[in-house]
Amino acid sequence: MELRPTTADDLQTILGWVKDNQEMVMWSGPTFVWPLEHTQLARYFDNPNRSYWSAVDAESLELVGHASLLIDNDADLMRIGFIIVNPEHRGRGVGRELVEAVIHEGFATTTIPVMTLGVYAHNTAALNLYETLGFSSTGVRFQTTVDQEQWDVLEMARPRMTG
Repeated sequence: MELRPTTADDLQTILGWVKDNQEMVMWSGPTFVWPLEHTQLARYFDNPNRSYWSAVDAESLELVGHASLLIDNDADLMRIGFIIVNPEHRGRGVGRELVEAVIHEGFATTTIPVMTLGVYAHNTAALNLYETLGFSSTGVRFQTTVDQEQWDVLEMARPRMTG
């Protein structure tokens, strides 16, 4: 897997990975409104404090994942988000490689001591992944209703590792 900046063309591919409202919210939280459209992704892609990363298969050059990293030095905030893996490549370690690469990029480009993220409590695969990468839960950040179901959003934090 190779990490490269996300392009506008990547957004159309990512749009095809999100099939319904629950998948969209699982990926993006309350950022978008279903049905997800390219114009919403284009607005998301226009934040100067956010870096957008695409994971590309090194051999086929196929887009296999996406994540973003918000860095706000004034607020001492670094937050990874919008992590999504092509459904055809899930369960193959792409998510781990992608998140590891974004963690590395984040800590390499800022002195902010902690990286945070939000994850839905029922997304056990993501929770387990983040825990193995050094994130720990700091508690429920908020609750939201998705298609008449109550979802808890956990806040997770990972300190800069030294040594």
